[in-house]
Amino acid sequence: MSALTVHFRDIRDLLTNILLLWFFSTPIIYYWRQENVQRFKVLFDLNPFTHLAISYQEILFFNGPVGHWKWLLALGVASVALFLAGYWFFDRLRDSFAEAV
Repeated sequence: MSALTVHFRDIRDLLTNILLLWFFSTPIIYYWRQENVQRFKVLFDLNPFTHLAISYQEILFFNGPVGHWKWLLALGVASVALFLAGYWFFDRLRDSFAEAV
């Protein structure tokens, strides 16, 4: 995103709003199995940080097995893939930073 922000200045403002929405849609303070929260389970499944936060909650506060290991494995694979794609994209745009700034 930093490589794109050099060329497109509005990405900074859009990213600020997206990260704020992402912050409030992650069940860190509230319990995600509440009845009124369970209606939004599809949206929680789209949020990758939800499964990491829920896994920490299950380990630290609740007895029983950790039920999100498949999501954590998928999150790890997606993180590595996103890192490699971001590195490739940043490397391609690196030479154009001097002209853009």
